[in-house]
Formats: sequence, C-alpha cells, structure tokens
Amino acid sequence: MKNSDFKMVYNERWTREKFIEYKRLKRSGWSEKMLIEHFGEDIYHSGIYNRKSTIMPWLEFITEITIIPVYTDYTFSKKISDIYKDKIDYIIRFQNKGIDYIISLFYYIIDNLETYNVLLTTEEQWIEYEKKLNSIKYKGYITDDERNELVNIVEKETGLNHLYPVMKGISYILLDIFEKELGNSILSLGETKNMVKINLYRNIIKNSFSNIEEIGEKLDDVGNKYYLYKIKI
Repeated sequence: MKNSDFKMVYNERWTREKFIEYKRLKRSGWSEKMLIEHFGEDIYHSGIYNRKSTIMPWLEFITEITIIPVYTDYTFSKKISDIYKDKIDYIIRFQNKGIDYIISLFYYIIDNLETYNVLLTTEEQWIEYEKKLNSIKYKGYITDDERNELVNIVEKETGLNHLYPVMKGISYILLDIFEKELGNSILSLGETKNMVKINLYRNIIKNSFSNIEEIGEKLDDVGNKYYLYKIKI
C-alpha cells in the first residue's frame, strides 16, 4: 500500500539497481503480478508491497459490488488546468456524514486521448495537496518522488464503512455533471496499489452510465498506467 510517509530504503535484498529496474518494467506496462513474480521475495523488502495485506481477500467481493447512485447535493467550480493552460479542470464539492469531500476532474491527455482524470479526496487533504503542488510547480516539472508525495497526500484512506456510502454519492454526481457539463468525454482512473479503491472506482463508472465503452489500459508520457472509459450521453 502507498503510505504518506513512504520513503524508498535500500538494503541487501532491495538495491537501487533493482528499484530502477522495477520502475522501468512498470513503465513498460508490466502488471503487479508480473513484477512480483519477476523479483520474487526481494520485492517484499522494498516497502512497496506487503505480503500480509488484508486488502486482497476483498477483491472478488468488491469487483461484484453494484453501486446504485444516490441523490447528493454538490457544487462545482472551474479552474484553469495546472498542466494545460488553455484547458479547464472541474472541482466538485459535497458532504457525506459531516465530512467535506472533493472530486477533481483533471483534464489530462493519455496516449493522445483527451480525458478527465478522476480524483477523490477530502477537503482537508485537498488543501494539503494544493499547498504542496504550489510549492513545487514553479519549476515547470515534477519529479517521481514529488509525484508520489502528491499521490500519497490524496490517497490517505477513509475506512470502507465510510467509503462505500461516499461512492454512491459520487456515482450520482458523475452522471449528473456529465449530462449537464461534459457530455461525451473520456474518464480516466490512475492505477493505485489500493485495489479495493480502484475496483470501487471502476464499478462506479460502469454502474453510473448506461452507455459506456471501456477503452482499456493506457500509459501516459512517463509510463503511469490509467484505465480509460468513453462516456456517451
């Protein structure tokens, strides 16, 4: 699992050379299973994977969950993209059980396809994310370590008992905002090691829209994997 204070530490079993090889293979499209089989026991000394993860037994169950949209009040605003100055990002705000949440739809080009990348986080984590981003974006580029730090900020987990009700609200919001604002567009989901969360996201998209085409997996310019869905309104 990704961890907010995660830092790569090298040792006899997990060397810098192996980490470089790991990043190269990942960017070339190797799956999590392929990487674990390739590096064997050594990868568990990297801090990237946890062999005792309690998440894996949930996978089959989560994959089969049907998420039914539930009416949810929300507001949204538009902002100039941090990446493409002539494009617009959408920032959506809503509440669930007293917690303020943000859904960000980032305009992002993946494999020459225009997409809106979906990000869910809390308002508190969003503020932290914005502060960190503003402190580094003046350089005009973001390093792998900085990108991981940004991802870790917004992926601090809410418990599953809170996450599932939130997903029902997200399902309604995505359907509503695509009908009113975005029309026929492509949604993208970034790969994450939290498979419960990514499977919930994928089910939200499949359950929210009656006319959807799963484009499949694509890599961005730096080798990060995304799942793409064509929404037809």
